[in-house]
Amino acid sequence: MAKNSPKKICFVCEGEEEFDYINQLKECKVWNSIYNIKVKKAKSIDSISAIYDYTFKNDNYDLIVIFCDTELEPYEQFKNLRNKIKQNHEKDITNDVIYFANPCTMQVILSHFDKVHLTNNSKVANSKLIQKYTGVSDYRANEKQRNSIMKKITKENYETMKQNLKEISTNYNDVPSTNLLILLNNLESSDTLWVDKITKKY
Repeated sequence: MAKNSPKKICFVCEGEEEFDYINQLKECKVWNSIYNIKVKKAKSIDSISAIYDYTFKNDNYDLIVIFCDTELEPYEQFKNLRNKIKQNHEKDITNDVIYFANPCTMQVILSHFDKVHLTNNSKVANSKLIQKYTGVSDYRANEKQRNSIMKKITKENYETMKQNLKEISTNYNDVPSTNLLILLNNLESSDTLWVDKITKKY
C-alpha cells in the first residue's frame, strides 16, 4: 500500500469530554485530510476494550486508537485496559494505540490556553482553573458547559496546546502526563506509513 493512501481511523473515546474534544479537533481541520476519522464513545474506561474488540472484528478501519484518562493511582482500570488490548494482538501495541491523559483530559484541554499542570481529576478541584481559562464556572461536565468550552478550542490555540504538551511527561505514571502529542503529530502528516507500522503488529 502506498504511503499516501487514505486511511480510515476510529477513535474509541472513554467519555463525553474525550468524545467532544476529538470531534472539535476534527471540526478545526488540524489533521491531514488523508485521514477519515470516526469517533465512538465508550462512556466508561471499563467499556473501552469491548468496543475496541467489536470494532476491530466487525468494522473496516485501517487503525483503531483509544483516548482515555488514566484515573488516579494505582491506575488499576487503565492497566487492565492495557492488558486486554495486549491480549488482542500477537505483539504488544498498547503504546501505539492507547493515548491517555493523566490525571484527566482536562489537562489537554486547558493546555490550549496556558501551561497547566493538573494534579487531580476532580472537577471541583479544577473548577477555578477551568473558569479562569474558559469562563465556565462551577464545571460539572454537563452538555452546555462542554459545548461552551469546545467552542473555545481553535486551530490557532491547537498550536499552543501542542507546545505546552511538549513540556510534560509521556509516562502515564507521572502527574501530569500525556502521550497524545505523538498521535496528533502523526495525524498531521501525509505520510501514513506510521499506520502500517502499527498494523503489522496485529
